Parts: sequence; structure tokens; C-alpha cells
Amino acid sequence: MLTNVSKLGFVLISLFCASVSLAQGMPAQIDAALLDLSARLGYSVGIGNLSNWRWEQTNFPNDALGCPSASSTGSGAVLGYKFQLTHSTVTYDYRVSNDSALVVYCGLVDAASAAAATEPESQYSNRLCEAAATGGPYMRSRINAGMTVEILGSYLNLRGQPSIKASALLQIPASWTVDITAGPDCVDGYLWWLALVNGQTGYIAEAGDGSYHVAPESPPPLPSREVLSASVIPFLREFGRISGNFQPIHDWSSDSRFLITAGAPGSDGVWVYDLRHPVLAPQILELEVGISALAFRPNHHQIAVGGDTGALQLWQIHAGDPLTFSERLFLNAHAGPVSALAFSSDGERLVSAGREAYTHVDVDRDFAAIVWDLPTVAQQAILSGNGELIRKVAFSPDGNTVFTAGDGSRRVWDASSGARLGSFGVASPLTAAEYSPAGGQFAWAQAPPGDSLVILEPASFAQLASYPVPTRNVTSLGFSPDGSMLAVGAAEGVFSIWNTRAHQLVATREADGAIHDVSFSPDGAMIAVSTDKHELILYGVPLGSG
Repeated sequence: MLTNVSKLGFVLISLFCASVSLAQGMPAQIDAALLDLSARLGYSVGIGNLSNWRWEQTNFPNDALGCPSASSTGSGAVLGYKFQLTHSTVTYDYRVSNDSALVVYCGLVDAASAAAATEPESQYSNRLCEAAATGGPYMRSRINAGMTVEILGSYLNLRGQPSIKASALLQIPASWTVDITAGPDCVDGYLWWLALVNGQTGYIAEAGDGSYHVAPESPPPLPSREVLSASVIPFLREFGRISGNFQPIHDWSSDSRFLITAGAPGSDGVWVYDLRHPVLAPQILELEVGISALAFRPNHHQIAVGGDTGALQLWQIHAGDPLTFSERLFLNAHAGPVSALAFSSDGERLVSAGREAYTHVDVDRDFAAIVWDLPTVAQQAILSGNGELIRKVAFSPDGNTVFTAGDGSRRVWDASSGARLGSFGVASPLTAAEYSPAGGQFAWAQAPPGDSLVILEPASFAQLASYPVPTRNVTSLGFSPDGSMLAVGAAEGVFSIWNTRAHQLVATREADGAIHDVSFSPDGAMIAVSTDKHELILYGVPLGSG
């Protein structure tokens, strides 16, 4: 996996992206570095001749531009760029001032040293084990407190203490289920959880020595199902619950084949479910950073991951049994966690938000969002001047505009130029917002007081309807593929489904735990609900119902 070699901001383009057209994604100062490299090698080297390249904008303390081998005249701070240019497996380190008047060659990049610098400071690969662990390293956690888990293998010992040296209280047979009540304890390389088995409490080992001994309880096989409509929604029922050590967010691939969710601390990866298989088992893309935002790229089997370091990654899913994954793109986009992500409907652009935008454009970078053009990996627009963290972003269905919202702001932007087209008065923070796929409606929900859910005309944002939802703390919205229905999730554990043409309530259902994400599958046959109980619940209507 291609990784960051600096804690400052840069853009890294993976091997598959190197081409002349990508010059749009780089500051013009790279030309000065390429000219110097060409002179050193004795032949012309352009962007298209590089297998990888990285750039980083920074303020250097003097005109040595941060290069240890260069001397300074004692001048003041200089704004400039760091470039790492890989040509014929060799990586060259360059520094260029903002006006391109200074070009400093710092020598070759030691690949081994760079890789070592990116190794995690902790010896533990499981973040839950860093505080009080002994021994190690530790495997990733696939379970969490409050879950029911299934015993793998022939049996598993329930022990009096979290240690392989502790006495066994009983042997739990394979395929039994036990309730996890607390944990984990990381001792001698094993992950231990406090469990309740037949009224007896003790410790079980989730994993250690390269093997998992328990797993989240498997849901029943998915039945054949109807395409959801207002006429069959009254027959909606729960198909099954997927549990795991993941966050209450999810997304679908455009063809409804894949359903993904983001791993919670201790898991730190993307859990991928292939719905071609009736029994849903996770295949996990393990990552080295925590996930703060997640989105499937429309019309592609690609996953965009926003990290808690501010980095963006784009991963390709490759068909097979098991699935395999390859990193297609890495962008160090923001200072601090990525707070929101959204793709345009054609999958060609991605907007990201975070604490500070890493960009060479001379704008206010604090809380700015970036519109990325993926074919060229260029920053197409910078949405600047927000004054607060953006928590929600959405492309209009035609891709011409971007909607953003923070706790005290709601704005519409031109997606190509970054110009602000409009702002809205805020009575209370926005909790959810969603365009209908056909573009005829826009829904937003806000925290009390006031109407909690409003349907708007997306061009003028004139109000079309206000829904008296059963609960006021709306957390998520999801339109059906044809826009005829809207699913509304709430923190009270209730989700409701509305006919958006008649503006009428057609069904309500209850889930255990607060609902944080609700969505229709793109084929219109299921509704997915994510809760804070580490559960992803699937609903549908069995074929032939009604």
C-alpha cells in the first residue's frame, strides 16, 4: 500500500494515474523540478515519464527550503513546495519556491527509511490494546461489548481470568453463542472479553496466535424479495441483522452487489459484504488508520475512505472468492479527520471536507471543502470561507452544485468554480440532508426546535412539504431509487417511510438502538439500517407478499 511519508499535507498519485493529463492536479512549480531533473539525467523527463509523484506545500524557514544539504543566505521564511519524483524506480527529492526562482535538489529518497518512518509508533496493530496491553502484537477485533458471538473450532475455554494460564471454568462447544459484556483485555498476545454463558461469567479469547476463536453471529440467508413500493411497504419485515465491530455508517455499490460499513476502533478497516451470497459474511479490507467517512463510487466497485488523519484513499474491489483489494489513489487532503464525503452521481467527482484543506490555491483553507476531479486527480474547486467544520456534503443529481452544512451554516456552491451560490438562515443545526436521485426533491432534517423534516424544491429551495415524523431526532435520510419514497431514521430507534408524491406516512419500524444511517439499496429491494449497537439491519418484502 502506498503510504504517507510526511505528517504535512501533500497529494500522492498512485502508479495507475501517471500520465500527462495529470498535470492539472499539480502546482505549476513542478515544471521547474522536472527541468532540473532532465538536465541532471541528460534527457527530457515529464509527468508522463514518472511512475509516482508527490507534492506538499509548506512554509520553509529560509531559502534552503528545508534541504539539509543546502546552505541559506539567512533570508526569512519562504513559501514553497516539496516534490518527490519517481523515475525508473529512483525517487528524487526537490524543493521549489512559490515563484519558482529557487530550485533545490535534496538528493535521492531512501525508500527503506521512508517506509520505516511510516510504521506505527505502537507495536500493537489493534488500537484498543495500546493503553494497558502486555505482549503482542494483537490481531484486529471483530467483536465488541454488547454483541452475541458464535464459537468457532471444536470448543473454547471460559476462564476465570484473562490469561491462558488461568483455570478453565467450562468448555463452550462449537457453534454455541455467548453474550459479550465487557472488554477487551490484551494479555500475552490474546484478546480477552468478559462473556456470559448459561448464567456463568468468565473470559474468552477472541483471537491470538494468528487465529480467531469467535465470530459475530451470522444472520439467516436472505430470501428472494420484491422491489419495494408504496403498495408493498406495509409488508416490510426484518430479513436479518449483521453484527460486528463497525461504526453505524454504510453504503451500497450502484449494482447493489456490495454493502460496506466502516470498522470501529480495534477493527480499522472496511467490512465488505457480497450480496451474491445468501449468507452474509464479512470480507475486511484492513487499513492502518481509523475511518471517519466512507462512500461507494457510483458505477464502480471502488470505495472512498476518509481517514482520521485527513487522508483520502480509493480502493478497488476485485471479484473472486475471497475478494481482493488494491489501492488506486491516496490524497492527503485535510488537516484532521475527513468530516464528510460525497460523489457526484456519475462518479467522476468527489467532494471532501475537513479541518483544513491542503491546496496550493490562495484561499482561506480553514474548514474548506475540496471538489476533486477523479479522472485527472485535480482539485477542481475549493469551497472556502465556511468558518466552521462542514458535517454534511451532497452533490446535486446533475453534478452542477454542491450542498454543504455545518452546525450553523447551509450553503450551495458551484461545483466547477467553487463560487458560493446561496446561503440559508439556520434555526438549528442540520442533522441530515439528501437529494432525490431524479433531482425533483431535496430533503433536510434539523435538530429541534422547528419542523424536523422539510421537503424542498432543489433549484429554488422553496418548501414543498413538512413531514410530522414520529420522532423529532432525525439522524438520516434515504430516498428510494425512483424518488417515490423517503426513509427517515431517528435516534429514538424508529425509522419511518414516506410516500414523497402524496406526502403521506406509509410505514414505521423499530430497531434496537439509535439509528444513525438508513438507505434503500440501489435496486430498490432492501432497506439497510445502521444502529449504535454494532448492528446493520436489513429489511425487505419477501417475494410474493401482498
